[in-house]
Amino acid sequence: MRVPYKWLQEYLNVDTSLEELCHLLTMGGLEVEEVEQWTAEDGGDSDEILMTVVTPNRGDLLSMVGIARHAAALLGSTFNPSQVSYPEIEQPVVDSERAELGPVTVEIEDKVGCPRYSALLMEGVAVKPSPDWLRYRLEAAGIRAINNVVDCTNYVCWELGQPMHAFDFKLLKDGHIIVRKAEVGEQLLMLDDTWQVFSPEDLVIADPMGAVALAGVMGGADTQIRDLTTTVLLESAHFDPTTIRRTSLHLGMSTEASYRFERHVDPNLTLPALARAAELIMQTAGGEIAQAALDAKARDFEAKTLSLRPERCNALLGTQIESKMIAEYLGRLGLRVQEGARLTVTVPTFRPDIEREVDLIEEVAIVHGYDKVPLTIPSHLTGSGRLTREQKLHRRVGALLRTGGLNENISFSMMHPRDLDRLNWPQDASEREPLLLANPSSQEQTAMRTTLLPGLLEACSRNARHRVADVALYEMGIVHFPTAEPGLPTEQQQVAGIMMGSPLTTQWNLPPEQAEVDFYYLKGLVEQVCQELGLTKFHFARADHSAFQADRCARLIFGEQPIGVLGEIAQRVQQAYDLPKPVYAFELNLDAIVEQATEHRQYQPVPRYPVVRRDVAVVAPDTDEFSAVRLSAEIRSAGGENLVSVEPFDWYTDTQRIGEGRRSVAFSLTFRHADRTLTDEEIEEAMEQIHGRLEQIGGQVRTE
Repeated sequence: MRVPYKWLQEYLNVDTSLEELCHLLTMGGLEVEEVEQWTAEDGGDSDEILMTVVTPNRGDLLSMVGIARHAAALLGSTFNPSQVSYPEIEQPVVDSERAELGPVTVEIEDKVGCPRYSALLMEGVAVKPSPDWLRYRLEAAGIRAINNVVDCTNYVCWELGQPMHAFDFKLLKDGHIIVRKAEVGEQLLMLDDTWQVFSPEDLVIADPMGAVALAGVMGGADTQIRDLTTTVLLESAHFDPTTIRRTSLHLGMSTEASYRFERHVDPNLTLPALARAAELIMQTAGGEIAQAALDAKARDFEAKTLSLRPERCNALLGTQIESKMIAEYLGRLGLRVQEGARLTVTVPTFRPDIEREVDLIEEVAIVHGYDKVPLTIPSHLTGSGRLTREQKLHRRVGALLRTGGLNENISFSMMHPRDLDRLNWPQDASEREPLLLANPSSQEQTAMRTTLLPGLLEACSRNARHRVADVALYEMGIVHFPTAEPGLPTEQQQVAGIMMGSPLTTQWNLPPEQAEVDFYYLKGLVEQVCQELGLTKFHFARADHSAFQADRCARLIFGEQPIGVLGEIAQRVQQAYDLPKPVYAFELNLDAIVEQATEHRQYQPVPRYPVVRRDVAVVAPDTDEFSAVRLSAEIRSAGGENLVSVEPFDWYTDTQRIGEGRRSVAFSLTFRHADRTLTDEEIEEAMEQIHGRLEQIGGQVRTE
């Protein structure tokens, strides 16, 4: 917010330098980023502008009075807010949803979006340019001067923090204001000369003919103040922050009004703002208040009452502040304090951020000064913080993938459901039912992600557009799935990787087919990670997944549980992401892997006795029933305890020699005894057992 220094000084009863004030405000939680020198275009005025940064929970600091109150509390002085009183406004016509008086009617249909709407009718105004003092102040604050009536409402917005709007009353149908949700397709020409089409979630100010303003954001052009305007209806309302924020994002409109309403405006400020605006308008545009104000409100807005224990305050801050001084600190901030064994604190409605005792303690620390809080060393230290088992294993997985040549990718946790369309994800998959965001930050990220692959594919595509031919990335992150019952979604830790081009740092003297990554390279990488984590009961099975090529896709199985998929990305998906080369990817359930992984590797002494190696080739039907995994398991079962390794090394088909629909798979077998050298007779007996088992399950052992 732009804070003109001379304007701010008018509210303070203490003479302080600009440098000291900036330091105090920054240390008090209102950061002053810089001080800007400002001079009016006509040279008639100049000032120094404090550029402040306001946290989202401190909407009270988005006004000159709010900043002055805060500064006075830090300085230990009082401040002088403007005091205005009119009987017509102090004694308004009050109603819960429909207030009427004379030619004016105010009706609230949406009490959630607008729990309070106050209005004041003024007659006999003369619209003309604002006087220099008003124009200079607005320009110093960064607001363009328009005319005296509109400028007065903007002045009140900056001074008190209450956004206001002025209607040409004669352009309102029947003088009837209706606060309601927009109708489907309802549109309005705004003050910035743009047409906006509203959704049913948007809150509008309307008359019986249709919308005349977008609530809390901007007024409409049809009812704006003109040079010939003589009768003005002033609006001063309280709008729901969430409703205004949603509308602002939906329409891409951010104004000074919406910025304040999104951060909460004091609901009890509507009538004082009307009084201040009426005073300024009568000073600059003449006219008079035509009748009593109208105040339609769904409920009363009462101040909160909290209890504060002085001993708890000192224990938390490590200070020795007396109870009386704590009460004084809080009183400086505009809170009413009743002293006793416990302080009873009444929190005004302009401070909704103060909800608990600890919030009051924070305010005491701010006014007392963080620099005055003594430095203490925490007692009863039990030990240093350490990584959990899961954190250690996550880091090991990342280190293993980086050793394999992959670089870490970090993407947003959000996605758009159509990302799964580009990925050609199965229509019946659970990933197709993501957790939708109620208030997305972007139209491209409307749901929580259910898979990591879209982010990796987009990163691969971005690299390809920048002529990076070789890409190797991995990502570890959480995916989210909604639950059937109300409550928090299910979160699952995943790890995914993607590779395109060559995995090697150099391809010199290599044929092209050996330089490029393929399915077996990716499979070997996943297999190596699992082995390094101590997983033994895993295998790969042929899979059919619409995001991957049908003949180059597999699932990683642990025991009987599928925990991931890997393979070559389907041609359709490759084209959707505009990728120039074949792409290989995997995605695994990291939670399931970590659950079965071992934190420490177990080593065995180097064997003292030699190994004996034999090969066996078996012809079997080319079906999943006779997969290499199953054949390996059968060989291990029949080979006995001296069989320490079974590794497939050849796959062969020949319709003339071994028949149609059959294949030959060859295995290398390693035998060893821990305490002695194996005899030929023991090896031959084991091989006979293996041959018999393979013949028994329907295979045919090759002898040639």
